Amino acid sequence: MAEKRVRVRLSATGGRQVKDALRGVGEAGQQGFRRLSREMEAANRRLARFARQATRIARVVGAAAAAAGAALIRSGL
Repeated sequence: MAEKRVRVRLSATGGRQVKDALRGVGEAGQQGFRRLSREMEAANRRLARFARQATRIARVVGAAAAAAGAALIRSGL
């Protein structure tokens, strides 16, 4: 895959204001990543719970199918 590089050169007056603005952007980014991380962890927990339930259901269905098959064989069908 081709890689594109972009270079940006910024020039600003009012260094303190720029610094404060960039700090605000950084803090907002950190908050966003923390929220994303929490949501991903919650989604992972829900997905793991779903997988456990699906596994249990598959076992029950398999056992029921085996029992039904055995019953059919015993009944002569």
